[in-house]
Amino acid sequence: MILIQRRYQDDVEQISEADVDRVKLNLGITRKVCCGGREKKDYDLGWIENPKDMKITTVKDYEIRDRVLEVWIEP
Repeated sequence: MILIQRRYQDDVEQISEADVDRVKLNLGITRKVCCGGREKKDYDLGWIENPKDMKITTVKDYEIRDRVLEVWIEP
């Protein structure tokens, strides 16, 4: 079972391992720059093959497409 906990929320969503072959992790960072502006950078953290019993927290968004669970997390 894959557990997904969205950022700033206590409830957990469950995804069956049978529905997913891989998990792709992405990290999104927003930082302050000069004069009150913000800069957003996205990083590809890689793949997890054959995921089992995982819990992913601070999730901004996720989607399942072609048996791949793509997750965007934020610190």
